[in-house]
Amino acid sequence: MSMIFYEFTQIGEFHDNHNEDYCIIEDAGKNYKLIAVMDGCSSGSDSYFASTLIGKILRKLAKHEAYREYAEDKELDTVKLMETISLNLFDNLNHIYNFLDLKSNEILSTLILGIVNTKNQSAEIRVVGDGLIFVDGQKIEFDNNNRPDYLGYHLTMDKQIWFQTRTKKISIRKFNDLSISTDGIFTFKNHDGKIYPKITDDDILHEFYLDMANLETPNKLKKSFLKIKDEFGQKPNDDLSIVRVICI
Repeated sequence: MSMIFYEFTQIGEFHDNHNEDYCIIEDAGKNYKLIAVMDGCSSGSDSYFASTLIGKILRKLAKHEAYREYAEDKELDTVKLMETISLNLFDNLNHIYNFLDLKSNEILSTLILGIVNTKNQSAEIRVVGDGLIFVDGQKIEFDNNNRPDYLGYHLTMDKQIWFQTRTKKISIRKFNDLSISTDGIFTFKNHDGKIYPKITDDDILHEFYLDMANLETPNKLKKSFLKIKDEFGQKPNDDLSIVRVICI
């Protein structure tokens, strides 16, 4: 059994200058992959900066854990690896926040962070704010009525208390098909006023999170986006980022 990882990000029709989403896939050890999607707060300042910054920190932390595992010849379990990376993210973000003398509205972004065990097909996920998880056909939606509890609000908290009380935990013992996504998936609308065949919201979800066509191409999710745009005339109004993991 092997895993294929796909990623996709697309600026929304309501945004002119920047995609405020960010997504990453990075090795975090011999048998681990870190996956994450971030969505910068549109009412914040330079929201693309916040989501990108968190993504860059996570990439660094994943590489650090992969190197530590190699150097020490010691593998952490999935739960411990998630905790270690999450707490280090908090520390790094707090340091940059203070070092750059940022304001709270300059560092607001949602986060869905996953640690995937590629050996036993399990995953640990932590959610901060809005978004969507799709696992083996089951939809798990996180909706805070457009008032996400951003990490940037809590940098003065004890990091352990933040991790235990302000993040939502999803443990997946075994999966065949897992996706994490920002909430732009719910904003597809006609983008040019022309008449096209109808497509339902469920059809769009199926295309991105369940369809098994084009597994051989790294641009599988981009092909899904282009199909929905060209054949059905719909594009997302809000930015959209997806990471999908399929076991074959």
